[in-house]
Amino acid sequence: MRSHHYEADIQPDTQQVYTIFKINQKEYPFFVRVFDNGHLLQLLAFIPCHLNMPDVPPSGSTPFSAADAISPHQKAVIADLARLLHLLNKELDVPGFGMDEQAGVVFYRLMLPTPKKKIDSELLLAFLKTAEHVCQMFSPPIEAVSSGQMTLDEILAKAKEVEKAD
Repeated sequence: MRSHHYEADIQPDTQQVYTIFKINQKEYPFFVRVFDNGHLLQLLAFIPCHLNMPDVPPSGSTPFSAADAISPHQKAVIADLARLLHLLNKELDVPGFGMDEQAGVVFYRLMLPTPKKKIDSELLLAFLKTAEHVCQMFSPPIEAVSSGQMTLDEILAKAKEVEKAD
């Protein structure tokens, strides 16, 4: 990654390679992790989003689930965001969007097979560039929906307007 001008380091706690994609004055943490004894390589970019998930008390305290504390508005935002990510994955040649509702994070993840425990550097670079491009292209609608500034229906209507203008 360094040979392609990525400021990559090893995260001491997890032994993952990490870097930060800097796109339009925003930071996208990006991690590379080996799985399955070196036969899989995970590329994981976190997308800035604005999900406000409630804090869940430690286990052993009063019975509580995060779902109990989510407002109806926040439930609608999560549903719209999940639908948006599904629609994006449907349209992408290399899908990989996901969401962890409990952690309040959206991510773009690729799992690459590495049958000989190696990956060609040019192939890795192509997937890095894909992840960067996906972050750049799709984070604005993800942020708009996750913050509640726009609904999925508003995003779709705007996309149709742009499509008609072309």
